[in-house]
Amino acid sequence: MIRFLTVILTAGALLAGVAPAASASAPPSFCEKARPCVAGGDTGWTWVHAAASSGSEGRAVAAKLLRNAEAVHGAYGVPEGVSIFVIRKGACWRAYGASEREPGRACTLKRVQREL
Repeated sequence: MIRFLTVILTAGALLAGVAPAASASAPPSFCEKARPCVAGGDTGWTWVHAAASSGSEGRAVAAKLLRNAEAVHGAYGVPEGVSIFVIRKGACWRAYGASEREPGRACTLKRVQREL
């Protein structure tokens, strides 16, 4: 009886240990852990717009998005390059956030354009 219980508990622990690994293998995203964020473009060149409220937060968000883009490029080999725009929250985000237009200088906290 004790052996049977040990086998059942061990099997349950193995299944519980495998389940998080399977769900963690989701495809990487440009906007992971950066909200609000919008990505678009094509396989050649991708643009990402994210919002921040200050310059230091903007630099941190831009660095996070660049790491995410490098992870996507490493996993899939695309895109060839990325344009990251960190936009001020508020009216600037409402004007440029979801659009493909390049934000004006007054609304841009950080701009990064890299070939990956």
